Amino acid sequence: MRRNQLKLGALLLACATTVSACMPLATRHRPDAAKVFEAADANHDGTVTRAELIAARADRFSKLDRNGDGYIDSGDLPKRLRRRQKASDRLSTLIAQFDKDGDGRISRDEFVNGPTRAFDRADTNHDGVLSADELKRAKAALRGEYSDAMQ
Repeated sequence: MRRNQLKLGALLLACATTVSACMPLATRHRPDAAKVFEAADANHDGTVTRAELIAARADRFSKLDRNGDGYIDSGDLPKRLRRRQKASDRLSTLIAQFDKDGDGRISRDEFVNGPTRAFDRADTNHDGVLSADELKRAKAALRGEYSDAMQ
């Protein structure tokens, strides 16, 4: 249970660094941002539509809202992570980017329908679908961002 709490806390924090993606999985170190697109491909056809991404976000919200109050906020961080300034800063960044009504927390609607910056950047032909080629380039770019950030 403790391990799951740590993973979920890391996942919530990871969302702050990849706001439009929000990681499907978290690891102890750095999550693989590219996996969000793989997780969003619900029909496994090798492409990701905006609708698939939104559906994946809806599923992700249910997992991030650990206390079940309908919002993502500091109450969803494991107690151990609440005391860490870095965790608090990342959560603040996430809230600042998704919190449209300014109440200091992220509602389901704000999260699910929030910015999709990574998707928008990857969708180079702006057709609302990430083709296999667009996905390949996006995954490489996302992995590169993490490699650069870790150096």
